[in-house]
Amino acid sequence: MTNMENFYINQEGYSQTEMFRIINSLWKDDSIIKLKELNDIDLSYIPIFRQVKFVIDYLISYEEIKLTLTKALPTNLVKEIYSLGVIDDYLEFRMPKQLKEKDSMTVEIVHVLLKIMKLTKERNGIMTLTKKGKCISQNNVELLNLLLFAYTYFLNITYFDGYENYSIGVYAIGFSFLLVSKYGDEKRLSTFYAEKYFKAFPHLCNCIESRYSNIIDRVDRCYSLRTFERFMLQFGIIEIEKTKYPDSKTYIKKSALFDKMFQVKI
Repeated sequence: MTNMENFYINQEGYSQTEMFRIINSLWKDDSIIKLKELNDIDLSYIPIFRQVKFVIDYLISYEEIKLTLTKALPTNLVKEIYSLGVIDDYLEFRMPKQLKEKDSMTVEIVHVLLKIMKLTKERNGIMTLTKKGKCISQNNVELLNLLLFAYTYFLNITYFDGYENYSIGVYAIGFSFLLVSKYGDEKRLSTFYAEKYFKAFPHLCNCIESRYSNIIDRVDRCYSLRTFERFMLQFGIIEIEKTKYPDSKTYIKKSALFDKMFQVKI
């Protein structure tokens, strides 16, 4: 065990061994967070699952998708994915007549995830399902498992923001799951969770610069954006409430789906 991991002892009452598992064993056999088996109704409440499943089902029906010259999803398909409840607040203020893939962060993520999970392949500007994609189309539970694994381990969610530190919110995401599981029954400020996260992992505050706000505010916003808005909200496991400027506070609460989806074993 490294000196860095030795430092993280007794955070939130967890032992050194438990913290090691929290940091290193998410979704593995010895993970302290287990994914429960959801029914199709519950799965329908997961935005990112609906969107990925839609593209898979589309390919089952039509066999292929002709990509644009920039190898993006075509506008007609982007619109259909967007209509499923894509979480891109900024688009509500400037809805273009023809949505392109680059107009929606979430649609971009859906496209990337399909490739990361190796459910689709692209040749000569044509997207088709792989053998793996065809098999998993019949197993929603396996698809959700694969989706969570790909999102937490392989998707570079930091690509979609301008923060310098690429580890904030991504490192030890299992700890954030535990915090929400433990405290999420009540509506709490996002800064409540950020404070506990950075208390456990203070080194993550490094490499953040800010000309217009203090460092604490900036790392808190980075953590909240990546953990809650760009991840947990996409999976439907939290509810977010924001107050208007100048108050500009963000409140987090577990959704009913959280405890249906996860079993925490600590």
